[in-house]
Amino acid sequence: MLVRWAISRYLRLLPTWLKFALAGLVVTWLAWSMLFNASKSGSLAGYNHTDRPVGSYWVDDNWGGNMNAHSWGGTTCCWSFQGDTVEVVWILSRTGDQKRQGIEEERHSVTLPMPEHDKDDKYLHVHFISDNKVDLVWSENIRSPKFEQYRGSGAN
Repeated sequence: MLVRWAISRYLRLLPTWLKFALAGLVVTWLAWSMLFNASKSGSLAGYNHTDRPVGSYWVDDNWGGNMNAHSWGGTTCCWSFQGDTVEVVWILSRTGDQKRQGIEEERHSVTLPMPEHDKDDKYLHVHFISDNKVDLVWSENIRSPKFEQYRGSGAN
């Protein structure tokens, strides 16, 4: 209430032409940001096609979850992605047998180009594949368009 009072008090002190100029700037800024907003919003859907569990992963600091080896990890919502590239960070965990074999946890990261997408796409599918590689694809469906391509690797 006090803030609103202070703002209205100072606005009354401004000349009318300046009030219109400020209003015009605000409208222009809003229109510009709506027309040229480079961000894309959506959910993350993770797929692990490796023999190591993914303890956690992030795409541009948006948490995607965790996944057992050769599994689908579900989805997390609702994230915003900006720019022409994304950084994917993930932690490879270990199964009980891998712990007993002395295999250590590993943290990896890669910067990839933002995959092509359109306004109807709602899911960014994140496929973790062998040799610490990541494959990204957008779709409007919860099932990845690359599901069949990777099906033989064990993540169903």
